[in-house]
Amino acid sequence: MKTNAISWSVLAGAVTLVAVAACSSSGEGTSAGAPSGDAGSSGAVATDAPTFAKDIEPLVQSKCQSCHREGGIAPFSLVTYEDVKTYGELARKNVEARTMPPWGAFDSEDCKMQHAFKDDLHLTDAQVALFGKWVDGGMLRGDASIVNPAPVFPSDALATKTATLQMGKTFEVPGGASDDIRCFPIDPGFAADTWVSGVNVVPGNKKVVHHVIVYTDPQGQGAAKAGAEGSYKCFGGPGVDGTSLLMAWAPGVRPIRFDDAALKVKGGSKLVMQVHYHPTADTQQDQTGFELEVRSEKPANVATMQLIGNARAATGGPVALLPGPNDPPSGPAFLIPANAKAHTESMEFTMPEKISGFPLPTLSVATVGAHMHWAGVDMKIEVERAPTSTGPAKECLLGTPKYDFNWQRGYVIDGPMAEMPTLQAGDKLRFTCTYDNSMDNPRVKQALAEQRRAEPVDIALGESTLDEMCLGVLALLRPITLAD
Repeated sequence: MKTNAISWSVLAGAVTLVAVAACSSSGEGTSAGAPSGDAGSSGAVATDAPTFAKDIEPLVQSKCQSCHREGGIAPFSLVTYEDVKTYGELARKNVEARTMPPWGAFDSEDCKMQHAFKDDLHLTDAQVALFGKWVDGGMLRGDASIVNPAPVFPSDALATKTATLQMGKTFEVPGGASDDIRCFPIDPGFAADTWVSGVNVVPGNKKVVHHVIVYTDPQGQGAAKAGAEGSYKCFGGPGVDGTSLLMAWAPGVRPIRFDDAALKVKGGSKLVMQVHYHPTADTQQDQTGFELEVRSEKPANVATMQLIGNARAATGGPVALLPGPNDPPSGPAFLIPANAKAHTESMEFTMPEKISGFPLPTLSVATVGAHMHWAGVDMKIEVERAPTSTGPAKECLLGTPKYDFNWQRGYVIDGPMAEMPTLQAGDKLRFTCTYDNSMDNPRVKQALAEQRRAEPVDIALGESTLDEMCLGVLALLRPITLAD
């Protein structure tokens, strides 16, 4: 992700579709029922004993099977009674630790979210207790006559795709201890202005693909930078003029399609796909691509995805770094010392009065997400509204006390546009990121091993694996106008 990033020029008429992470069900999660008194396969059962048929299978279907099924991304299935019983003890351990299902957003004492999210995978305390009670009770099957309809899950591909685009040739990722960030120019063949309403990144080699960002290239400058090699190094961004974000992918992201919003790509524009590769011990091959759905008519709403954060200093940029622990005498600095636990970095952004010379319209927050690297363990996104703004004076848009780099996602507000949180001129967005840079953090331990290091090191702001970030990801909606 680009550092110190904010691309407000695209608010005038672009939309970036924020990907929704993997392992979300096709609809709202189904809560577990009350404990069952049905007889299990082992004979008489206490009247309050939960059973698989009545209590546990509906829970597993709605919260687990989108990944744990044949063809899913999980390493084993949780579809049948035998499946769930086999992995019951392991599932309980992960459920109680909140590492599964993969959902990072939870309320905390200092962040009470005032809105629900679509496809919410998290388990309530009562559901966690119910699963534990079922395991303790012998994992009974229950009434065999109870049939719970099998859920239908969306494909990992964009079902409505009209185009699949890839890098021109297979890229050879060299072995070594350093990250590589490469840009690949791609011609989508858009001769006329085009509206894109669906997107999906298809990583070619998940062993080495860290994240992917696709940018527009209105002047087609990427091809010249790539030359005969077909790609070029692009730490910090694609290095082309007039660019805007089209899509972003990180581990766990699923396809997304909007029915009432789309991105306008100007006729003749090219695209640049930026791929961040992990360090790898040996040479790897990659053929990453992406899918698009193109629509023929204008959408009802225009949106933009903003990456806000990554402030390096208190002044000199659109986002201000706030004072924090371990700052030097010269002032705030983004630095996470080796072995530091619960280290925080906070930054603030004020919504501008005007965009491209026009007053900033009221923007609806459709999706909110967090992006950090391996040391990140929690991110909080809050808004303090100006006296002239509507909505609560203070609101926590997102808290992710179970953040996991491997399961990033955009959290989609559940409700119509009129009920979404809003942002207006003068509102202040605050981003607070918490890090654990110690060997107690298994993600840090893994990253150090990949870099052939035995001990944690001081972490600075940057794009490499052992650097860190603090980025809020916001999808903002506004009604379309004649100017669009």
